[in-house]
Amino acid sequence: MNIKPIPNALLGSQIYLILPTKTGYTERPIDNVRVELSENVSDCFSESPHDTTEITVWVDYRNSIWESEDKTAEFDFPVGAKVRFNEKLFAITEQKIVYAGKPHHCKFKAIRAGG
Repeated sequence: MNIKPIPNALLGSQIYLILPTKTGYTERPIDNVRVELSENVSDCFSESPHDTTEITVWVDYRNSIWESEDKTAEFDFPVGAKVRFNEKLFAITEQKIVYAGKPHHCKFKAIRAGG
């Protein structure tokens, strides 16, 4: 199956994938991704409105850039991991890796988790 990578014209944003380690955490920059931001507030008329802002991110296996010796082994954005986008913290709630014989792209959603 021959599927073309996500066009660079649709990419261009940067995120930071935050993963726990034995001594704390690491922040790995991921460049040239597509991010769609959806800002929402639920219960906006209550005394404690809830920020339900969400991002949807596409990471292209060929056109996105991240530091790794083995891109295939680290082409993973696990549910529960944190992502920083525009200085805001998000928690990954779902992810899907799309294959075309080998990894093609990863699409994940994340909700606002704090500053």
